[in-house]
Amino acid sequence: MKYLIFIFKHRFRKNSLNNILRCKKIKDTRIIDLSGPYFYFLGKILYFFIRSKKVVFISCDGLDFLKRESNSINFWMGGTSQKILEKYKKFKNNFVAASTIFTDESKLLIFYPTLINKEKFQKNFNFVYIAENKEIENDKSLKVWKNHKKEILENLNLLDKIDFWSNVIDIKIDPVQKIYIDIKSLLRFELVYELNNLLKEKFILVGSNWKKKYPNALQNNYSNKYIENLYKGNICVDFGSKNSDKCIYPRSSKIIESGGLLFQSIHNDSSEVFKDLFDKTCFSSSEDMKEKINFFLKNSNYIDELFMTQQKNFENDDFNYRTIKSIENFINNR
Repeated sequence: MKYLIFIFKHRFRKNSLNNILRCKKIKDTRIIDLSGPYFYFLGKILYFFIRSKKVVFISCDGLDFLKRESNSINFWMGGTSQKILEKYKKFKNNFVAASTIFTDESKLLIFYPTLINKEKFQKNFNFVYIAENKEIENDKSLKVWKNHKKEILENLNLLDKIDFWSNVIDIKIDPVQKIYIDIKSLLRFELVYELNNLLKEKFILVGSNWKKKYPNALQNNYSNKYIENLYKGNICVDFGSKNSDKCIYPRSSKIIESGGLLFQSIHNDSSEVFKDLFDKTCFSSSEDMKEKINFFLKNSNYIDELFMTQQKNFENDDFNYRTIKSIENFINNR
């Protein structure tokens, strides 16, 4: 594959894809962005005429859906394989941005941080958390949380273990993915409560629906520049995507690209992705989160070293090249 061409109508997906659209080349594959209401039409013309396997077209969320499997894929963002519309499920060229232990991950695509902001870390850093959260009303989810809250907080990775779920719900009957997402929301409420109590004025919480409980929370602001400036030079807390058991997804990628230090709960692939940072910037429990935060506050000079290690971890193209190769392998086998 020599060219990967993005063609989709709506501009908002450009934000979710972060810097991968501005990355001109990954190893020997050129990246071309023909997204948006105008360039999209040029992309569709090229798609109509170019059928070579060396040129692969990628659309997002089925807008428009690309049916030709020999040199195109459809990338469904913001969800798992359950997001694929029923009328398109028969096609083999569907890929998704997220997966859990309850969904298919054979067609998972992850685009990793690239073109990272390399400004120096702030000396007077804050801890930043930007996310929405919702009240949970499902009785089944609330019961699971009530009965297993303590053990979940003691082992945050427990939610990504099938043995845990087999003992608390009926996997064959219950809406497992919905309950999984609900429990992650309830976990966010608990961990944000801990962060707010511990950090006080050093905690910047952004999200309009937090304001009912935390009046100092900032209103939603979807400006890219606003978010980048908040992340840059700060320690950015993240609990992962509600839809995924993987550590890299649009928000965590945005944090790293913006020049923030990602401080994240552990996920199934955290050790593989973060390598030397795994024991330092990933937390396995509520207590581990608080202990590491106290260490950061007392050893602020150490943050620069962690920040440089994070930059080096993603400065080459190896992670994204792996993603490119998975696309290429699929196309070559059509």
